[in-house]
Amino acid sequence: MRTTLVLAAMFAGVAILLPSQAGAQTTEVPRFEPAAPDEFPVSIPGSREGTVGYLVVWENRDTKSTTIRLPVAIVRAASPSTAEPVLFLTGGPGSGDLSPAAYPGAYPWTADRDFIVLGQRGTQHAQPALECPELEEAFAATAGFMSRTERGRTLGAAARACRDRLQLSGVDLSAYHTDAISEDVEELASVLGVPRLVLFALSYGTRVALDVARDFPDRVAAMVLDSPLPPDVRYDDESAESFRNALEAVASACSADPDCDRAYPDLRDRFFASLDSAEVMPVEVRLTHPDRVVPLDGARLASLVDLASPDGVRSAPQRMDAIATFDPDQIGPLIATGYSGSGFSWGMRASVWCSEAWPFSERAGASSPGPTLGGYESAAIAPPICDAWDVPARSEDFVQPVRSAIPTLVVAGEFDPATPPEWGRRALETLENGRLVVIRGGTHTPSVEWDSDGCAMSVVAEFVSDPAAWLSSDVQPACVSNAPGPEFVLPGQGDGIRPDGSRRAGGE
Repeated sequence: MRTTLVLAAMFAGVAILLPSQAGAQTTEVPRFEPAAPDEFPVSIPGSREGTVGYLVVWENRDTKSTTIRLPVAIVRAASPSTAEPVLFLTGGPGSGDLSPAAYPGAYPWTADRDFIVLGQRGTQHAQPALECPELEEAFAATAGFMSRTERGRTLGAAARACRDRLQLSGVDLSAYHTDAISEDVEELASVLGVPRLVLFALSYGTRVALDVARDFPDRVAAMVLDSPLPPDVRYDDESAESFRNALEAVASACSADPDCDRAYPDLRDRFFASLDSAEVMPVEVRLTHPDRVVPLDGARLASLVDLASPDGVRSAPQRMDAIATFDPDQIGPLIATGYSGSGFSWGMRASVWCSEAWPFSERAGASSPGPTLGGYESAAIAPPICDAWDVPARSEDFVQPVRSAIPTLVVAGEFDPATPPEWGRRALETLENGRLVVIRGGTHTPSVEWDSDGCAMSVVAEFVSDPAAWLSSDVQPACVSNAPGPEFVLPGQGDGIRPDGSRRAGGE
């Protein structure tokens, strides 16, 4: 007989049922195995009650030959209630972020809702983790300015080496995809005895959330899709254009700001003209560390504008102006010549993307990225990696729009270069009970832009507290309607951003 521990806290009105740490071990699959706090990757603050452990599921649910373990942290509500718990789905694919469990105070719903953080299969703290040091080394080796052909050859060889090693260790690379993750979510809820969940999803996590909504609609009470990636979007075909549109939007915002327009006049025309010129005749910049001259074509110049964070957006006009005037003293420090790591499990990323995104893209059949931004690489993962990874494509059904009446809040950043607001509007064409909020000045995943004004998270929290009531209101959230534009960095104020994206102290 399976021995269980009934925890005192109520979980959506139902006591959590977990295997006893003291009782007999069960071999049932799926199951939850509690872990000692000092043996888990993240720590729940001592001021909060919680449980950590691992969800044990089949790696491949068809063969049922091997089990895998996925990290799970459950932070119990400060004031328990019968409200549905919130499940956090991070982005990626390949991110193993469990940090929300360590900082529950940043998520307002933890006052009266339990908060579950699930580490996706194949990511850093899962067992196995599909990590690829071979690819990390190849990224470091190719972070300079080698030719596309040479870089592709290096990355392809590294991907083959990682693939062969993982397969020899017994990993079934074809079992790591979004459908499998959504089944993990369903089995987690079942094991915990949770009837329904509120899904809080970021970026790639929104694709997982939509998958759960499609396949297990009765399990989902509501969804927050921050920076959505709908399955019918062809990221590898559209991302270069999305980046260009974000740059256009920044230039327009600058021209509408008298101070920015005065500092960087005609920014849009000058910036894009400089990219076109560099395509005809690449410009050269001399680096000091290492001492070398590097050629910069239009795509490489465009890549020097960082729109991945609020600080990056604020500094973008200054960077665009430096490129437009070709100021080598300003451009040189922006060039990153090393690879500092990504936090991704690149094997998991390859298994997901190369089976369910890349095969359905037009880019997969092209020999080059195309003309947008001077040939800026549009693929989310280098094409030679998918060629080497060699996993079967998912069914055409997976890449169809998700139709649902589940209450849904879609959040998008005005200047998001990766998942633009238009993709949120596209998702809502088949999500009949949803609403889009565009965060002015925001970029990718604005609800967790901790150096912003907190508007996106406050909107998310209001929605989570009562989705139906929030959706029934036609009133635009005050922090959205009253939001000022970004305060752009002006000459003499310092760029504020290092090439690796981190913040400089005091504009050093």
